[in-house]
Amino acid sequence: MKFNPYTNVQYNAGIALYPLLTMLFLLALHYYSGALDWPAEGDVRAQRDFNSAIGMSILTGYFWIALRVLHQNVASSLISLLVKTNQLSRFSVHRTRLSNEFKHHLFNAAVIAILLTVIYCVLEELLTVTQELHVFILTAAAVPFWFFTWLFLFQITSNTRYIINNVLPDSNSTKDYLASLMVLIRLGLTNAIFSMGAIALIPIFWFRKDVPSIDIFILALFSGSFALYLFWPVVKLIAKVRSEKARVLTTLDEKINKAISAYRHKNTDTEYESVELLENEKESIATLSTRVMDVRDWSRIFSCLSAIPFSWSLIMLLEWLVASPFS
Repeated sequence: MKFNPYTNVQYNAGIALYPLLTMLFLLALHYYSGALDWPAEGDVRAQRDFNSAIGMSILTGYFWIALRVLHQNVASSLISLLVKTNQLSRFSVHRTRLSNEFKHHLFNAAVIAILLTVIYCVLEELLTVTQELHVFILTAAAVPFWFFTWLFLFQITSNTRYIINNVLPDSNSTKDYLASLMVLIRLGLTNAIFSMGAIALIPIFWFRKDVPSIDIFILALFSGSFALYLFWPVVKLIAKVRSEKARVLTTLDEKINKAISAYRHKNTDTEYESVELLENEKESIATLSTRVMDVRDWSRIFSCLSAIPFSWSLIMLLEWLVASPFS
């Protein structure tokens, strides 16, 4: 995994280049193999192959792009936190640890992808030499699809946890600690938004197919559980920021009252400076905004969540257009 501490237009444009080329290559491969031939009405197997060819290709590219954006955001957040704690020299150490963890995730994701593909082939009785060419290509394309899916899941949960456990405790002051929590909250929000975007692409697999009630229930349960899993740590961090700020301000008020009382009794420069330092610290903490999300963040979350019902509506519209006698 390569961490780039800087962001620029050229780098951001390059994030999506290889994933998009891979997605287009997979779609072209499915097209020439016959998987993207328009299925006849009622041909369930052909329709399933058609949907799988499109869905797996798009999601493979999407998860790859999401991974590259995730790595960029983790690097930026890590640098921001290290600057706040005056430990930027340790960036290479953390980058090496994260890279080693990434290698383990690569191996685990590859094993799971191959295992799931083999299990599917056995259950669907696809391990025969009489299968059509497009079926073999679909089976092969399932490997990168599952690989990037699991790699994304591994990375989205491990990187934030690593920063919380290994970087956040090194904050020297309360203000740095609160500011560091704000950085982590934004990282968590970005991760959650990308994950929910993937769920919005799932309806592709049910295009022109009957959706069983059990499938709807399982998908709704999975989506809700996944959203809760991703957003709950963010909610906890937001609550932690607010409670920690309130606790610190209360403690500072108590210290200030004691310092003022001591100054009245002794009336020395030392006591006066103590009061002044505490007042400055209180002002610094009080002016630290705990407003985590601005209008842009709320609009991104709303757009992401609304993309799920919109995608289902779009699929239904396409089905209606295809079935229309005027088409």
